[in-house]
Amino acid sequence: MTAAEQTNTALSAEEMDQFRTQGFLGPLALCSPEEMGARRPAIEAVLESEPPDHRQKVHNRHLDHRLIWDLATDPEIIGRMQCLYGDDLLMWRTNFFVKEPGAKEIPWHQDHNYWPLEPPIIASAWIAIDESTVENSCLQVIPGSHRRTLPHVRATADMGFAEMGDLDYLDLSQAVDLEMRPGEFILFNERTVHHSESNRSQKRRIGLAVRVVVPIVSVLKYDAPEHALVQISGRDPMGFNKVVDPLTE
Repeated sequence: MTAAEQTNTALSAEEMDQFRTQGFLGPLALCSPEEMGARRPAIEAVLESEPPDHRQKVHNRHLDHRLIWDLATDPEIIGRMQCLYGDDLLMWRTNFFVKEPGAKEIPWHQDHNYWPLEPPIIASAWIAIDESTVENSCLQVIPGSHRRTLPHVRATADMGFAEMGDLDYLDLSQAVDLEMRPGEFILFNERTVHHSESNRSQKRRIGLAVRVVVPIVSVLKYDAPEHALVQISGRDPMGFNKVVDPLTE
């Protein structure tokens, strides 16, 4: 039985059509704001701790903390990914985006531009740990932008990334703000153009990004010597990648 069948998270035909035509879906509920609030102190403790072997505090903490693994693989997320991508899914990467007051703007971009994957087929979920609003630089997307490849150029010094999408190829008047309550998430794909402003408020904004691939995707470069993928559901008939067992406690 798939996660979608276990949790009644099967997507409707209309929702799947929206994901295909718009490039994103949500916000959707993983848990209530109160439930996320109860988890937040433990999440903050993870972010303050030293990772055992993956180099960055914000990167791939699902490999060493069961709390982060459980968040990233919640059936509310995985069930919907199964509807869109099939049952054979592997967790490639997770990373926290922590935007304290004054944090830099993340430029308009498509994720596949930065990633060592071939072919670059990735299902992403972005989970709101804190409230995410226009005031504290929520995600913005351009609906339908996933249907072509966006050229990327060198970013300006005030940006959080070294490269950015070429603004000559974008109609920013179509941008949509994706405000989220704690415990909500969105789904999008590797070509959905997205962005967030610099955080000009006094409110922190933390989000957890979850990156899931299908077995035909080969990882060309791992994040660290100890980095590996984890089977979320189904099987891996291709065997291209280094795969380890998930945390059990």
